[in-house]
Amino acid sequence: FEYRFSADDLKRAGRKAAPSMTSRAGRREVVFLPWKASLWPGLEPYWRQAQADPDCDAYVIPVPYYYRKPNGEPGTMHYEGDLFPEEVPVTDYNSYDFQKRHPDVIFIHNPYDEYNPASTLHPFFYARNLKPYTDRLVYTPFFVTDEITPEDRKSYYNMRYYASMPGVILADTVIVLSEQTRLSYIRFLSETYGEDTQTIWEEKITCNSRIPFLKTR
Repeated sequence: FEYRFSADDLKRAGRKAAPSMTSRAGRREVVFLPWKASLWPGLEPYWRQAQADPDCDAYVIPVPYYYRKPNGEPGTMHYEGDLFPEEVPVTDYNSYDFQKRHPDVIFIHNPYDEYNPASTLHPFFYARNLKPYTDRLVYTPFFVTDEITPEDRKSYYNMRYYASMPGVILADTVIVLSEQTRLSYIRFLSETYGEDTQTIWEEKITCNSRIPFLKTR
């Protein structure tokens, strides 16, 4: 279950053609892909931004997940779409056509793809598989960490278990909670994958939680 970095993962190649804005009557579309209802608060602020834009359609699509068996194979499927707050309109994952709709933005907050030894999402919802179907794949962590500095060697070492996962590498934008955390991600990833990648991390990792194109009611 070890992710091996490839420079190809930093490229935007392979994206499908997006529907024209005319076909959407000038509207934007943002999709949120939580998996556990208890983790929804991590995505909720961004959903509320999208909800507040009169020209944006927001879809909350809970995705199925599996705990792994001792042999590593996925076990029984779990789906928590019926556990979200009543105020959150939930779209069934089988009813949304990602290829046809090609949302402007997809938000994810599970970074692991197939590289979590304890659990996994349905493979369709891995970052690698979603990226071709959106103009902007956004990753924001579902967990909160203390401020990390390189001097905190244990915490800095542990970044390899979440900062170097496909969700971070493949996302077009990574939103973290603070400037200190942003700088820690940039330093860790640059040290791990080469100083020549630093500009990439500087451009994609932000602590600005505003979705750029959204309006306010």
